[in-house]
Amino acid sequence: MTMKTFFVLAGLLASTLTTAQRVVLADIWKPDLELTNGTILGFNATLSKRQFNSVLTQKSDRSLYWINVTIGTPGQKQSMQLDTGSSSVLVPATGSGLCRQSTTVGFVDGGSVTGNWFYDTVRVGGKAIKSQLSVLGTSGSGLSEGVLGIGFPASYPTINHNLAARGVIASNSYSIWLDSLSSSSGTILFGGLNTARFVAPLKKIPVLGSTNADGSVSYNLPSVALTRVATLQGSTRTVQTPSGYSEPAMLDTGTPVTILQQSLADAVIAALGASYYPSGSTSGNAVIPCAAASNSQSINFHFSGTSGPTINVPISQLVLANLGTVSGVAWCQFGIYGAADSQNLATVLGDSFLRSAYAVYDLDHHQIGLAQTLHNGGAANIMEIGANGIPIGDDA
Repeated sequence: MTMKTFFVLAGLLASTLTTAQRVVLADIWKPDLELTNGTILGFNATLSKRQFNSVLTQKSDRSLYWINVTIGTPGQKQSMQLDTGSSSVLVPATGSGLCRQSTTVGFVDGGSVTGNWFYDTVRVGGKAIKSQLSVLGTSGSGLSEGVLGIGFPASYPTINHNLAARGVIASNSYSIWLDSLSSSSGTILFGGLNTARFVAPLKKIPVLGSTNADGSVSYNLPSVALTRVATLQGSTRTVQTPSGYSEPAMLDTGTPVTILQQSLADAVIAALGASYYPSGSTSGNAVIPCAAASNSQSINFHFSGTSGPTINVPISQLVLANLGTVSGVAWCQFGIYGAADSQNLATVLGDSFLRSAYAVYDLDHHQIGLAQTLHNGGAANIMEIGANGIPIGDDA
């Protein structure tokens, strides 16, 4: 897709919004990135230089999803990682006179950035949010680019929280459509959803909170109950989780792969013909023959018990960057990462899962709506998400 075509399509989609709808449309995109030596999964999992040998060499990969914003007056253009798993607007420092108070921002994968608070105008999707509290990152680990965190507000309001508080959108909510692996772009609708981008029904499931000492419940991450995982080979379906299985799983655009706990990852990786890399590893990164992308295989992810949604992820959406050829076989990165117990990583359903799901995040009512995505859904049909929550679908 050319940039000209990209903007024409964006304009056509924006034209489907009526004046009565309080919805903000923004395009998200995957750049061609030259990854640093030793990292094939973004910031959640890396291979050290001594592990990544010269046989499988890294190629350009389009990892993570980015959104264009402007910050300041006059506005300075920034491309930022779109992250549903964090809540900060993080701007890499290049020198600023707006520094106020020092702070440290933490991320799920263990990375952290230290910087200074500042207030300024942030514009996204053509809408201005004045006095948005942001962080000017000055040092840290695990992140080197700007981040637009749109998760649950911490002790300060997010972009989406402020859009709702100021009446630009009707609720603190958004929907995400990443499109397919081969596509270079998707969309986020703040305060709305697009019924032409998923297969009905949309099923609404509760976000998992944590109970405090006083009995109140806090919501910090967009985590839901993953209750069954099965692999499919043609018409043969094999459930890979035990009876009664339930695991908190975060729906995170800031993670390019899907992180499963080691025992489940072992079973899924073996069933689909992948293997851990380098040879002899028992967890971590996995590779798969690139030709597997055309196989009739998939993974079913089921949520919130028997009445919850099931998302089918075809193997074509899990065969990622081409890493090179060994003995005439082209090997690709596999979209599942096996988390060893010693790593203390959460279960995260990242971009390799979310490309197959249409996800609606209702942060006001602590719900997430999930449906099977449509990669070619035709003309947009956009609905506002009002104060009463997600307007369509079934409660699981």
